[in-house]
Amino acid sequence: MVEPVSFEALASSEHVLSSAENFVLYVLLEALARGKGGGGRVPLNLGVVIDRSGSMYEEGRLEYVQEAVKFLADNLSAEDTVSIVAFADTARVMATPEQSRDKNFVKRAIDDIDLLEIGGGTQMALGMRAGIDEVKKNLNQNKLNRVLVLTDGQTYAETECIDLSSQNRDQISFSTMGVGVEFNEKLLQRISQDSNGKYHFIGNPAEIPGIFEDELQGLRSVSVRNGRIDVTLSQGVQVREAFRASPEIYSLGTPMVADDRNVSYEIGDLQAGIPGSVLLTLVLPPRKPGPVRILQSSFHYEVPGTGEAASNIDVAVEYTLDRTLTSKRNGRVMNLVDQVSIAKLQAKAEEELKAGNIDRATRLLSNAMQGTQRMNNVKATQALAGLMDQIKKTQTLQTKAAKTTLLQAQAVVRKTQMLDPEALKEFQKND
Repeated sequence: MVEPVSFEALASSEHVLSSAENFVLYVLLEALARGKGGGGRVPLNLGVVIDRSGSMYEEGRLEYVQEAVKFLADNLSAEDTVSIVAFADTARVMATPEQSRDKNFVKRAIDDIDLLEIGGGTQMALGMRAGIDEVKKNLNQNKLNRVLVLTDGQTYAETECIDLSSQNRDQISFSTMGVGVEFNEKLLQRISQDSNGKYHFIGNPAEIPGIFEDELQGLRSVSVRNGRIDVTLSQGVQVREAFRASPEIYSLGTPMVADDRNVSYEIGDLQAGIPGSVLLTLVLPPRKPGPVRILQSSFHYEVPGTGEAASNIDVAVEYTLDRTLTSKRNGRVMNLVDQVSIAKLQAKAEEELKAGNIDRATRLLSNAMQGTQRMNNVKATQALAGLMDQIKKTQTLQTKAAKTTLLQAQAVVRKTQMLDPEALKEFQKND
């Protein structure tokens, strides 16, 4: 019987220099769901939270949302549940899970969204709370419990939004969708990342129905639930950095390693064929030549209809005094290391831009572009080049064009290149 999940660990090098005081080694821990296993499709329990502030009437945004929600209603099965919430200054439940079983009711409700008397401001926390309450009515560990939040503006009470996500992350994941350029992308990214959901930047309102369709397809392809990577470090081994490396790139921060040298990384639900990866930057102590196990790792997960399971793996290296051996690197791991480095450069450039340090930001973006060109990542190169052009023209991020270009660059650079079929072909050809 084929296992539902593969779990592997790849080190950037099989050899470590014995005399090095602080030898840096990269380790990729990657879980891949092979397919549906024995459980079939996981039923969905969704809460859709929609911004209906005054700005949502611009560029036909609300009309595209209406189209997207109707698509969602038409494509849910009898096992699925959904609720619809609209928010502005207040929040209103437009369709409860029970009401949404009548697809025509959902369509009528969404058609009447502009008739709701809920003000014109943006109180996203109120909308999130109402969406969470509706999802909890049908909360079930055998369902995918997720809240989808769509907004196009800055919100009051940002801390409350973060708290709601944090307090409910063990039961509910959150996918966030930012439309236009006025929303706080850092807030939406944090909410989705902290709960192992997805963040979507929507530059063109016409993309809204497609984003909803992609989100639904992704949820339907989930075959492994509640993934967690546990790591036990050997004596003297330290974690300098940890990054989520797939399906998106973002920092997991510096972990608090306990006295027993254990650390865990939640990676959430896995779609079939889409790896869930963590890239560790380790610092190794000097040792005498010979083989050494540097860490033990296990991937814990649930297969719907089957139960909990785990896969275990050790990572060992050979300590040596031969520098030529330590210079040999694993191409796939170093490819991801380069992608993470580019994402870090882009993020640092953004910080410099916001601080008004245009020259520093331009140099950082230029370095990032050199990396994307070296990797033949055409999409990321074009996105960074467009951002550089905007910065040179405007010397600021305050214009709509500059902010749009920045958000587009963020989205492209954060996407793991190995998931792009064309990029993968190129990499395999050059490997």
